[in-house]
Amino acid sequence: AARVPRDEADTSDVAYVLRAPEFDAFFPAARLLPAFEKTAAGLGLALESTPGLKLDTEPRPLKSPRAFCAPVRVPREVYLVIKPIGGQDDYRALFHESGHAEHFSHIDAELPFEFRYLGEEAISETFAFLFEHITLTPRWLVDTLRVPMREAERYQRFALFNKLWLLRRYAAKLRYELVLHDEGPEGMETAYRDLLGEALHLPMPPQRYLDDVDDGFYVAGYLRAWIFERQLSNFLLAQFGEGCYESSEAGGFLRSLWEIGLRDPVDELARTRIGAKGLDPLPLIEEVADF
Repeated sequence: AARVPRDEADTSDVAYVLRAPEFDAFFPAARLLPAFEKTAAGLGLALESTPGLKLDTEPRPLKSPRAFCAPVRVPREVYLVIKPIGGQDDYRALFHESGHAEHFSHIDAELPFEFRYLGEEAISETFAFLFEHITLTPRWLVDTLRVPMREAERYQRFALFNKLWLLRRYAAKLRYELVLHDEGPEGMETAYRDLLGEALHLPMPPQRYLDDVDDGFYVAGYLRAWIFERQLSNFLLAQFGEGCYESSEAGGFLRSLWEIGLRDPVDELARTRIGAKGLDPLPLIEEVADF
C-alpha cells in the first residue's frame, strides 16, 4: 500500500500507512504499562493514590485489544481496561483513555449527577488528547522509552501527520453531519462522498454515509477538544516547562480542573483557568502548519 500511486490510493491504503509498523520496535507491549505508571507517578497521580481508578489488565480471551475507559460510578468506580499488544497506536490509545480515566476518577464526589456525567463531550476529550499527546513528545520518548532523539523526532512528525489527517476528516464530518441533519438522509451518499473526499483527497465509499455518523454531534466535541488541548498544553509548558509531563505541580493543576467534573464547557475553562479569551484554534493550526 505504501507504494500505491497517490492518485490510486483509497482509505484502506491510508489505514495501512497510519498503522506505522516501522515504529513498533520503539513501542513494545511489555513497556506500555510501566511507561504509563511512570508518567502518572511523575504527575503526582500514582495509581495507589487514586482509589477510584481501577486498572483492568487481566488477559481474557475475548477482551477488547484496544484500551477503553468505563466510568461506572464516578468517581469511585472508573475502569481503565487494557490488553497490551504494542505499537504506537496501542500507546496512543492507552494514554488517551487514561486521560478520561484520570478525569472521571478525580471528580468531586459531592457534585450533582449532571456535573459528574452529563457535561459536554469536549471536556473529558481534552484531557484524553492531552495525555495522548505525551506519547509524541520527543523528550518523553527519549526519557521513558529510550527512543533515540532522531527517531523520536521522526515519529513526532508522523504522529502530527496522523493528527492532521484526523482534523481534516472530523472537520469534513461536521460539515456533512450539519447537512445530513438539516436535509435528511435521502440522497446523502453523494454529499458524504464529496465533502469528505474533498477534505481528504481520496475517493470515499458513499455506502458509509449513515454508518460514519456520531450521535449528538460528538464530532464537534472532538474538534473543540483538540482546540482547547493545544491551548492547555501551551499553558502547562509556559507554567511548568518542557518536563511538565513529570511535574507534580502540573498534575495538581490538572486535578483542580478535574475536580469540577463536567460543569464548565471548554470555552469557559479557557477563560477562567488559563487566561485565554476563549477557544482559539491558532495554536492547533500552528502545530500542524508544516504539512
